[in-house]
Amino acid sequence: MKKPVRVWSQDRKRRHGVVASSLNEAVEKGAAKLGLPDPCAITVVLEEDGTVVDDDYWETLASDTKLILLSADEAWKPSPLSVPSNLLFVSDETDGSMDDQQRALNLFTALQQNPASVALLNLSDLEIIKDANLSAPELSSQNKDSSLQLQELCIEFYVKKKKEAEAMELVDLLKEHLKGNDN
Repeated sequence: MKKPVRVWSQDRKRRHGVVASSLNEAVEKGAAKLGLPDPCAITVVLEEDGTVVDDDYWETLASDTKLILLSADEAWKPSPLSVPSNLLFVSDETDGSMDDQQRALNLFTALQQNPASVALLNLSDLEIIKDANLSAPELSSQNKDSSLQLQELCIEFYVKKKKEAEAMELVDLLKEHLKGNDN
């Protein structure tokens, strides 16, 4: 019996839904969607607590269970920020994806209901909104002024988060360099 599950990258930034009848099939599909190089070297853990999932445990998992696929050199870490799922803009599309314009429309609709949740958007969603064509017919039905304001706010958050991500990459590179000098 096939079941839908959510597969996430170790950093929780890439998330996809897959439908699979076995753990092996979930790993293969998930690895392909997440761009992981070697499905044979992947360890599957529960997102919430890092419990390792094997074939037997797979059979007990509920639909829509969140799984993290770890490459050989990765380890599970607790989520740096626990956010109630009703505040997240996670669209774990199952084996198919919507285009960026449709995603932007969905994000604008959600943000108009709760503008403060812009702070919870990930970089890729902020980029989709940043690049959205507000003159497109799908978006024209919405209040244009509020959409423009939301887009400007998202651009500000995008720039800030992009700088933070680049700074963290630099910190990681420095750590690796320093670790290399210690050896």
